[in-house]
Amino acid sequence: MPRRLTIDAPLECTIRAAGTLDPRWSARLGGLRVRAAGRGFPVTELSGRLLDQAALFGVLATLYDLGLPLLSVDCRATPEPPGEPTGPPSGRR
Repeated sequence: MPRRLTIDAPLECTIRAAGTLDPRWSARLGGLRVRAAGRGFPVTELSGRLLDQAALFGVLATLYDLGLPLLSVDCRATPEPPGEPTGPPSGRR
């Protein structure tokens, strides 16, 4: 069962921004994969897993500081690892 998207949970993101960005920026962008994706005009696509929404905010702030306009941001909760409990912690109800 997929997890709910919460402010402090890991998330899978795909971010598209107008302009070009060198893949060497990956470390500064939360470890997201950086690739060119545009046809007709330059687009940078960032994709991968981020620790939480604070990390997402850091990536978006960096893109803003670099002057790259956002085209789209798509984030989903990461799936639960197998065997992880889904109910309340033991002893709590």
